[in-house]
Order: sequence, then C-alpha cells, then structure tokens
Amino acid sequence: MTLQNLQGALFKLYLNTGYRLAHRLSPDSFIDHLGLDEESADIVRKLSPQEVDDFATALRGKQLLSVSYSLPTTFKWLQEHHPALTREFQEISVPSRSDDSFVLAKRFVAFLRESRDFYDSIPKALPDVAQLELMLMMARKDQALRVGQGSADPAPSGAFSLNSLCWTPARTSAGSFSVDALGILLRKRSMTDSGAPSWVVVSPAPSGVRPTILKISAPAYAVLDAMKEPITVRQLLSRCQARGIEISEDALITLLAKLESSQVVCSYHTEATDAC
Repeated sequence: MTLQNLQGALFKLYLNTGYRLAHRLSPDSFIDHLGLDEESADIVRKLSPQEVDDFATALRGKQLLSVSYSLPTTFKWLQEHHPALTREFQEISVPSRSDDSFVLAKRFVAFLRESRDFYDSIPKALPDVAQLELMLMMARKDQALRVGQGSADPAPSGAFSLNSLCWTPARTSAGSFSVDALGILLRKRSMTDSGAPSWVVVSPAPSGVRPTILKISAPAYAVLDAMKEPITVRQLLSRCQARGIEISEDALITLLAKLESSQVVCSYHTEATDAC
C-alpha cells in the first residue's frame, strides 16, 4: 500500500462531491478509476457513504472555522445577521489540501463581493471590511515570518531628493474602500452607518506585534500605486502628473518621508544606505 496514493484518494473522496457520488453509486468503479492497489482499495471499499459524508462535513467545518479566525469582524456580523450565507459558502466552496488559511480567507472575500450583487440584505460595507481584515492577516503573517527569521529592517537613512529611489514593497498592501472600513473595524461605526470612502495602507510593523495601519488620502493611495517598482522621485513626480494626480514636489517628498519612517515604502538615497 502506498500511503501517499491512499491519502490522495481519500482527500478526493472527502473534498469533491462528484467523487463522493461516484463512490456511493459504485465503489468498485471508483476504485478502478483511481488505480488503487488491493490494500488501499479494500480500505476505500469499506467506507460507508455516511462515513464519507460525515468526514466531508467535518472538513468543511474546519474550513469555516479557519475563516472565522481570519476575518473575525466579518464572520461575527454574518453569524448574527446572515448565517445562511456562511452555509452557502460551505456548500459551493471546494476545499483543497494545498489551501492555507490565507487562501481560504481570500476566497471568502471574493464570495462576499459576488454575493453582494444578489442579496440586498448584505451591507456594502461588509466586503470592504473583509478585505481590510485580509490585508491585516497578510501583514501579521509576514511579520511573524520576519520575526521568526530574526530579520529586521534598518532605520531609514538619508533625506529624499529627486534622485532618490523609492518603491512599494510586496509586504505593503493598500486598499481603496467605498466606506470607512477602518472605522467599522475599530467599532467607531457600524456596518450600516459606514461613512465616506476611505483609503488605508497596511504593512508589517518595524517592531511590536501589531501591523502598521495608516489611513491615507486618495492622492497618497494613487502615489503608492504608481511606485510598485523602484522609481526615482523625479520619475514618480512625472508619472503622477501624467496620471492626473495633483501633488507638488514638496508634498510628494513629505509624503514619501512619512511613509518611509513607518517603513511602508522602501527607499535608496544617493550616498546613503538602503532603507528597507
């Protein structure tokens, strides 16, 4: 018996409704299709449909539990106001052995955005709050990894000039929201009293356990979007002007210095060390 082949067959059986139906209708045909050896085939053949369904239900329950830990505010609101939607996600979502908690949470956020088009009872703020929670989750995961590796960013060094290089690192995420998602997450607003559009940037903190969270302006969000790859401040200013972003040279340098001090962006200054 090859343990890997048996595990693969069981996961296909537990995670895929089509495979469960095939096993229920004809266990022998299902086994032949997977090409299992006799010992593995005997184990799969003896599984009752009820055992398979029970284990599949348990796996989906673990999947939903993972989402509740990843997106606590979003999940709590759904449990209190629209629990049927979480059950619907369980039914249509096909788990995978390779799915980690971030993949599951990301899939759930996409599901919420699609569901918003069909359920008037879902406030427009809910998918935005879920997206912000996903950004925070990603920052915490990156931060834990960096702490585990003993890596730390050096303090910013040097002053910005038009020749300085700057860029938004992969660890930084910025979100544009139709509501005050951060205010809702901080319980300053409710899902139905959602406030005005907002822009938020999240990045692993230089120290401590909480990620850096900055509420920024629309122009600042556009600037971050314009510097996903290393670019000089001079080129960035030209790019901003070409995109219709109204920001002066002094305002741009001030913004970059603030973002650099929070280690939201990376920079390299002439005759100075890399600040990332």
